[in-house]
Formats: sequence, C-alpha cells, structure tokens
Amino acid sequence: MQINIAGQNVELTDSLREYVNTKFQKLDRFFEHINNVHVVLKLEKVQHVAEATLHVNQGDIHAHSDAEDMYAAIDGLVDKLIRQLNKHKEKLSSH
Repeated sequence: MQINIAGQNVELTDSLREYVNTKFQKLDRFFEHINNVHVVLKLEKVQHVAEATLHVNQGDIHAHSDAEDMYAAIDGLVDKLIRQLNKHKEKLSSH
C-alpha cells in the first residue's frame, strides 16, 4: 500500500508523517486490496482537517474528519475509513 501525504497550511513534520503511516498500516488488516492512499492534512481557521481517498479494487473510498488537533482528526479519519472498508468488504462478499 502506497501512502501519499499532502499538507495545506500545515507543516508536515516527521512525527506527523510517522503517525499517519502507522495509523494507515492498520487498514491493511481490515481490507488487503488497498492499492494506494492519498491523505490531505489541512488547517482551516481553527479546525484541523484530515481527508483521505483510498483506491481499492472496485472503487474508491473517501472520508473527511476534523477536530481541535491534527492527531485527533487523523484518528477520526481512520475510524471512518475502517467502517467504510468493512461495508465495502461486505458488499463484495455478498455478490
């Protein structure tokens, strides 16, 4: 799984990159056919925003999360993606 991280109005520190990589490696446990991931971290006024698009077999999965700090936004984003991946997997197995 290839992870691309972009920042808008946010300095992408090594610890932030490491945190995103660690969190997104967990997604492989839920669905092993993730081809690549595009993550965008933004600062909008006082809200920290994390968005991601997962390119998976038979479609793309997109999620968006915002919080008071970037690490919380990333956590929320990963939780949403896990739920969407589980739904996607159920849909594939029901066919």
